[in-house]
Amino acid sequence: MEFYGIPFRRVFLSGVSIPTKKPESDYQVVDDWWVGYKQVGLFNERVFHPLAKASISDLKSYRWPDVNDRRRTEGLKDEVERLWNETDYSIVAGHVSAGIFQDCWNLRGMERFFVDMVADVKFAKELLGRVTEVHLGLWDSFLSIVGKFIDIAETADDLGGQKGLLISPKTYEKMILPHHLRLNEFIHSKTKAKILFHSCGSILPLIPILADIGVDILNPIQPVKLMDPELLVGLNTHLIFHGGLDVQDLLLNKTPTDVKLYVRHYYQVFGIHRFIMAPANTIQPMTPPENVIAAFQSVR
Repeated sequence: MEFYGIPFRRVFLSGVSIPTKKPESDYQVVDDWWVGYKQVGLFNERVFHPLAKASISDLKSYRWPDVNDRRRTEGLKDEVERLWNETDYSIVAGHVSAGIFQDCWNLRGMERFFVDMVADVKFAKELLGRVTEVHLGLWDSFLSIVGKFIDIAETADDLGGQKGLLISPKTYEKMILPHHLRLNEFIHSKTKAKILFHSCGSILPLIPILADIGVDILNPIQPVKLMDPELLVGLNTHLIFHGGLDVQDLLLNKTPTDVKLYVRHYYQVFGIHRFIMAPANTIQPMTPPENVIAAFQSVR
């Protein structure tokens, strides 16, 4: 990070240890929402959704994450105060979970929750409300310690795919927006930090809405259909854009010269005050290291 001149340092709530499942099960580990994961290739995939068969009454007795578990904040105060007192880095409060919307489909199963939002709206709203309460509790614990030290608070929810939105703008505004708004207002009440919102995919129609409900920085502006920098600037929002560096083709397959020209183009369109260059997602295996170096050299 020092070699690349990255000016941010992140602090996180600690995870809470959950007993590992038996080896003969179809998943190998669970998180503290009790969602099960299995390694598939190089990645951990969610393969067990604990609320897949739940009714609305089951939500009352579910083992929700304990937001007051003191293990989450062990060592956090010392870490953030050291960064504040001893460095000039911008301090970022990393995301507390996958996202309100995404945690619902992690718990329920993606297809099942999408059906819920149409066919069982009462259940979907109840689940969204309970997940939001957990997020608010986690952020409350987090910001009570780091709120006065941080410059950015990271939130997230994947709203798009490679070719467009996962749900319609109307469904987003009806089902998800009230919870995002509530979370953003809570974070802004606890800290002066800017809110960075992460969403993968092509989400152009929702960007003005996100800007209106308290988002300050948008990540990762994934270079997919309808997310070109010229289109993002044309939305005429106050947003700072963070990300943009193509990890699917550019970094994998192009030359260092191609990478430098690509990064330069983004800065020419956004200007240096509205763009923070970063990979648009995880840098993939087999990426030539010289291409990564070229991206950061271009920034300098």
